[in-house]
Amino acid sequence: MRFIDANVFIYTLTKNPRESFEASRKILKKIEDGEEAITSTAVIQEVVDWLEYNGRRGEVEAFLTAINSYTSLRKSITSWEDMLSALDYMKANDVDYVDALTLQMMKKNGIGEIYSNDKDFDKIPWTKRIF
Repeated sequence: MRFIDANVFIYTLTKNPRESFEASRKILKKIEDGEEAITSTAVIQEVVDWLEYNGRRGEVEAFLTAINSYTSLRKSITSWEDMLSALDYMKANDVDYVDALTLQMMKKNGIGEIYSNDKDFDKIPWTKRIF
């Protein structure tokens, strides 16, 4: 099972840049076809925030409906404790807080692979980035 980072969803929504859109579309097609994957409520919120910040509030419902339609995609709830634990990953790995929270959610769920275009995950020894 692999974790899905926010950029996979955002590239799909923007269809840009073309190479990243194509890679993201293929990833989501695998999930649609039944590949088991996981993301977090924090990642979903990050995408919703991105939509609203970029004047695309009208797409929030369609995005959440699409996420809900992926029956093989687990949505892991991000807790307050997860948010605090992410601070340790942020300090230890010199990554931003959002990436640290993703690492916390991956560790919490026993996931070592991530679908992401974010190369910061390459410096984490126990994480394999796939894109």
